Amino acid sequence: MESSSRRGAGLLVAAGVALGVALPPLLRKVRAAAAKKGENTTHAVRGGLSAATSVRLAQSTLDAFLAAVLVAAGCSAENAALVAAVLTFADARGIPSHGCNRADTYINEIAAGLVDAKAAPAVVERSGGCAVVDGNNGLGAVTSKLAMETALQLADEHGVAVVVCKSSNHYGAAGFWAKMALDRGYIGMSYTNTSPIAVPTGGKTRAVGTNPFCFFAPAADDSYQLDMATTVVPIGKVEVMDRIGKAVPLGWGVDRNGADCTSGKEICKFGGLYPLGGAEETAGYKGYGLGMFVEIMCAVLSGADVGPDVKSWSVARDGALNYGHAFVVIDPKRFNPGFEGRLEAYLDRMRGLPGDVKVAGDPEKEFERDAAENGIILHEDVATTLKSLAARYDVAVPPELEKLDVLKAKKSLYED
Repeated sequence: MESSSRRGAGLLVAAGVALGVALPPLLRKVRAAAAKKGENTTHAVRGGLSAATSVRLAQSTLDAFLAAVLVAAGCSAENAALVAAVLTFADARGIPSHGCNRADTYINEIAAGLVDAKAAPAVVERSGGCAVVDGNNGLGAVTSKLAMETALQLADEHGVAVVVCKSSNHYGAAGFWAKMALDRGYIGMSYTNTSPIAVPTGGKTRAVGTNPFCFFAPAADDSYQLDMATTVVPIGKVEVMDRIGKAVPLGWGVDRNGADCTSGKEICKFGGLYPLGGAEETAGYKGYGLGMFVEIMCAVLSGADVGPDVKSWSVARDGALNYGHAFVVIDPKRFNPGFEGRLEAYLDRMRGLPGDVKVAGDPEKEFERDAAENGIILHEDVATTLKSLAARYDVAVPPELEKLDVLKAKKSLYED
C-alpha cells in the first residue's frame, strides 16, 4: 500500500511538472490570440477593421479635407492646417480616439461660440527657462504650438525648459507636441488636464480627467515614445466604441451607480472611467495619483481650472473650459553627450529579451509605416461623420468618402 501511494504521488508530481511546463506556452498562445483578436483589450477600437468596414485615405488628402472643413467652420487657414495635422497624426499612429473622431466636437464647439477659432495665444510670463502661455480660449493646438516653440527656444538657451498654459482647450494627441522636441534631438514631455471623467479611488463621482502624459526621447537611430492616459483608456476610445456600435470591454469604466459598465453612452454621460489600474483591489489608486500629478503640473501651476472645477467637455456647457497644459524640454547632451547611443543600446536590450517584447512607441511606428504605404485607415462610421460635417459646410469630399451614407452618421456624445 505504501509503495502504491509513493507511485501515485510520483505520478502526480510528474503530471504537475508536465502541466507546469506545458501550460505557460499554452497560456501565451491563448493570450496572443486574444490580443490579436483585440475585442477585449484596450485596442478594441482597432478591432473589426476590414475593407468592408473601413476607409483608407492618403494622409495628405485627409489633411487637406479636414483643413477645408475647419476653414468653413471659422478657422483661419493656418490654424485649420495645424488642427488637421494634429488629428491625422493620431490616426496615422493607430490612435483613433484622438484622430478624426474629434473633428465634429471641435467644430461644434466653434459653432457654439465656446472656442475662439481665431484667438491668438500669448506668452504672459517668462523667467529663465520658464514661461506661461495664455491661450485666450483659443484652439488647444494653436496654444500648444506657441508653448512648445517657446520651450524649444528656452531649452536652446538653458538646456532645460518648462512652459505651462492656461485658458486653453483640447490639444489633441500629447505625442504631437513631444515629437516637436524629439525632431530637434531633445527629450520632450507633454501633459494636459481634461474635463473630469475618472472616478477617484474610493469615490462615487467623476473628479479627475484622463490627464495624459507623454515622454519622447531620442536614440541614435531610434526613439522611446511613451504617450498614455492616467485612466485605463482615454475617453476617446469609449467614444469610438459607441460610434461604431460596439460594447465597451469590462474594466474600462463604470455606470452612474459605480458598477462595471459596457455602454459607452452610459460611461461618457453618466458614469466615468477607472483610473489606470482599475479598482482599488488592482491598484487603481496609482493611476488616480498620477492623474493628480498631471493636474498639478498643468492646472495648479498655470492658473487653469483644477480637477472637479473643470467644466464638462460638452457643447451644452456654460463658458470656457480653461484647460491647462505643461511642456518640458531637455537637451540630453548637456548631461551626457553619449545619451542617444546609450538609449539605443537600452532599447535594443529590452526588445531582445525572451518573448515578444516591445518598447513604448513601437506599435505606433508600425501603424505609421502602414499609413505611409497604404493610407490612413478610418472606421467607416468615423468617415461617415466626416462626410456629414462636409455636407454641413458645403465642402467637397474626397472620392474615398463619396459612397458613404450621411444618414448613417452618428452624432458625438458631446453634442448635448
